[in-house]
Amino acid sequence: MRILLAATRMGIGGAETHILTLARALHKRGHYVHIVSAGGAYIPALISSKITHTVLPLDRKDIISVVKSARAIKSLAIEGHFDVVHAHGRIPAFICGMLSKQKGFPPFAVTAHGFYDPAPPLRAFTLWGRRTVAVSEDVKDFLIEKYKLPPESIDVIINGVDTDVPEHQPSKRLRIVTASRLDGDTSLCPLLLCELITRIRRDFPELDPVLTIAGGGEKLPEVREAARRTNAVCPGAVTVAGSVLDMPSVLARADIFIGSSRAALEAMAASVPVILCSDMGCDGVLDETNLRRAEETNFTCRGGAQTDIEALRLSLERLLCATPRERALYGAFGRAYVTRRASAELFADKTVAFWRDLIAGERGGIMLCGYFGAGNAGDDATLDSVLASLPEMPKGILPTVPAIRADRLPKGVVPIGRYNFLKIRKELSKTRLFLLCGGTLLQNSTSNRSLGYYGYMCDLAVRCGARVMLYSGGVGPLIGEEAVDSTVYTIESCDAVTLREPDSFELLKKLGCSLDGVGVSADAALRTEPLPLPESIKERLPEEREVFAVSVRSLRGIARGEAAQKPADIYKMVADAVRVIADRRNALPLFIPLAPEDVRICERVCKSAERGIVMPRMRAGEIVSLLRNCSFVLGMRLHSAVFASVAGIPAVTLAYDPKVASFARYAYHPAPLDPNSPDFNMRAIVAAAGSVYTNYTAAVQTVRARASELVRCLDGDAELAAHIYKADI
Repeated sequence: MRILLAATRMGIGGAETHILTLARALHKRGHYVHIVSAGGAYIPALISSKITHTVLPLDRKDIISVVKSARAIKSLAIEGHFDVVHAHGRIPAFICGMLSKQKGFPPFAVTAHGFYDPAPPLRAFTLWGRRTVAVSEDVKDFLIEKYKLPPESIDVIINGVDTDVPEHQPSKRLRIVTASRLDGDTSLCPLLLCELITRIRRDFPELDPVLTIAGGGEKLPEVREAARRTNAVCPGAVTVAGSVLDMPSVLARADIFIGSSRAALEAMAASVPVILCSDMGCDGVLDETNLRRAEETNFTCRGGAQTDIEALRLSLERLLCATPRERALYGAFGRAYVTRRASAELFADKTVAFWRDLIAGERGGIMLCGYFGAGNAGDDATLDSVLASLPEMPKGILPTVPAIRADRLPKGVVPIGRYNFLKIRKELSKTRLFLLCGGTLLQNSTSNRSLGYYGYMCDLAVRCGARVMLYSGGVGPLIGEEAVDSTVYTIESCDAVTLREPDSFELLKKLGCSLDGVGVSADAALRTEPLPLPESIKERLPEEREVFAVSVRSLRGIARGEAAQKPADIYKMVADAVRVIADRRNALPLFIPLAPEDVRICERVCKSAERGIVMPRMRAGEIVSLLRNCSFVLGMRLHSAVFASVAGIPAVTLAYDPKVASFARYAYHPAPLDPNSPDFNMRAIVAAAGSVYTNYTAAVQTVRARASELVRCLDGDAELAAHIYKADI
């Protein structure tokens, strides 16, 4: 997963340590993490952990800084193909929240580390993602009450800390450590301890207790002055360490920790007994009696007993009076809790699960793009096949299809007008996987419309942040340099490409296209499942007579050579050939229209042949079942040969288009005939059909064995689509 974390700054502090710990844990799990912030003391730690960081003025509210940060984050998030953007802090959340409304911006979330002031005007500049992380239950309650966030949009993920810590370093002196930001609302505990340590040293001289204060902030000079006064009375009693980058090393030399929040969790991870105390309250020694309440407030002591020197003394004396073994048990209790509930590993796992759910909800759809819904049996079979092989989709997410005829689409598929680009853009902003499927769409042999439309759709999908796959597609013919350049650009922008026959692969290779992620598969319609024939169809089939199938199509708009014969002449040749074959075999020709416009041509050729029956329009699975009753197929359409492969019978193809000849050769059907050739005639068709019968059993076995091989190739397509869809989610 590619994760962009936006923070106000990366100086020393609880939220910043939260981000550092999370980034390190994610990096160890193989995720790519990029942090943007105003910089700070933790940048060297990020660099040493091989985590990328970009400095932006995210700690400034002026318009110039906000615009600069927004432009950089937008460019980074979209061009870097990040899967999720997660903000920590009011300014980063505001900037990313505004950007999240733009096309192509990744799913966006925010972590609430505490109580953000809901009063105007700050409230207007506080934006939350569609999903929000709260670090404790009381923060979640605050967000619901003050910001009116829906409870179901908030996940509570408590802080996690590293459990791989230095071993404890024993000493003859009892060492007390406190750590926190030393600001106006977080410095009470260190100041009280400076007063209390004198009494503690007097009452427990055998322990020789000393105090270390870690932290920096606006109150640091005041704390240093308090320590100076204490040390004047008890030399060496207090050490003020200031800001500390390596807190685990300090905790390795601690016997008691006093503090709250993340610092307390770090002490627990180091097996140090903890007294929970902050400016907001004093919960005392952490044990099983107060653990639940501490967890609900993120160990901050919010709502606890008032913090004063007496409360602090009682808690501290409880541990000072304990034996070393009893203090070790308190430390082990805290360590066990962190290992079980608050480790960095568990913290990262929960956060990744949150992101996966977020991504699935906001970018979990699949868009299938092809010439679907127009009633073409081949295209419909492709759509059904791809839908059946798709990776499992999140609940509530349906595939969308730019289509002409919505009523012809399978149930559960949401149609979009193929030129309704506003709605297509909207759906693509939520789409995770865009599949260009349905045959040879990247070609301009008939016109530039197909190449222009499908190339634009792929480019639009990329710009909207979707992953793109050309699924079992074909390429070519391509006429003109512009068509070549456009196709190469489209192919190279795809995350993966599978081609339905080797000729398309060789064409791309010849054009100098990068072949990374390009493979040869098979036509998706080879997965077509047979369907029971309707009784009305069965009644029209003779019981004791051979039947063969004929599939013809309109040649209008087909690019043909200068010496090619006229369509009317080709139809006459096909009709004469059908008559000869039928009479020689005493067979009944069945004219099968694969598209609405085929019906008229089938009727024309059937009438001219004075033989056969024109079958009604059927679904792809019904066509396959009908072909199983036929000896062979004489077909002009590509999918007449594809359906013949599924049915396990040979196909004599009249390859008006290179794609038909390519598939015939790839599927081991008899050598295709070229209707565009001046040598094409009735005798050639009859001879090709006769060659099928010469060694019919071997021809059938060859076609069936090859069909099984090609279907197995399609398993790889489905697995690849699933991998692209699920990768890094």
